[in-house]
Amino acid sequence: MSSDQRFFDFLKDRIGLDVASVGPAIIERAVRQRMTAAYALTADEYWQTLQGSRDEQQALIEGVIVPETWFFRYPESFATLAKLAAKRLADINNMRALRILSLPCSTGEEPYSIAMALLDAGFKPHQFKVDGMDVSPLSVEKAKRGLYFKNSFRGQDIAYRERHFSAEEEGYRLSERVLEQVRLQVGNLLDPTLLASEPPYDFVFCRNLLIYFDQPTQQQVFEVLKRLTHVDGVLFIGPAEGSLLGRFGMRSIGIAQSFAFSRQRAPEPEPVPNFVPPRCRCVNPCAA
Repeated sequence: MSSDQRFFDFLKDRIGLDVASVGPAIIERAVRQRMTAAYALTADEYWQTLQGSRDEQQALIEGVIVPETWFFRYPESFATLAKLAAKRLADINNMRALRILSLPCSTGEEPYSIAMALLDAGFKPHQFKVDGMDVSPLSVEKAKRGLYFKNSFRGQDIAYRERHFSAEEEGYRLSERVLEQVRLQVGNLLDPTLLASEPPYDFVFCRNLLIYFDQPTQQQVFEVLKRLTHVDGVLFIGPAEGSLLGRFGMRSIGIAQSFAFSRQRAPEPEPVPNFVPPRCRCVNPCAA
């Protein structure tokens, strides 16, 4: 199948995917697979099927999205989160639970890592809540099941698996204590009204997503992220996205390997000094 701009445009419109970021071959392969599944003999025939079926539209999106994640990916970010969260709770005098957002949350490894990191740091369940969101209903359903396999546990330090998972014949089951800290739902960052009725989050994790968008879409998504992040909050991003955030007026918090950014505040205006009349230098005193 030769490149077909219709399918590229469809994915750009629905999930913001810039074909140049992944290469046309990945999208073409997904279209071929869905054509076979839908018993479509030609691209035109499949296009008609795609236009008339929301289920097929979602199936094509799922075919392009390949979740690649694992628990405690970029571990320094979670250590940094625990430190910042303690300070944030003190700043707000423990008046409410911390609000943390992970999107896209994929199959749940990131939001559950957030919950495990804070519980291991001594936070009580009532002190924080985590929201996870993804454009893929399939990924969200997998996350809700809380059953994981060896590929989700990478790196040298996996001691957390003993603390928070129980081994089963099929894999590793996440504990209810962690599951209860995370609320999972389907949502699209291209929706400008996303979570509009929710208060802003103290911490937002949005990793390795902006790199798949063209510049106008990056700006559009950043405006949503900015709205979702509290003015005193912190945004955690992927290693390759730091220069993008710098361009959008964010600054690194200065902790190596944390990939954490906060807003740049406008400099405080210098106070205007009060006018003091110059002392009279004449020989005779000035008249009153």
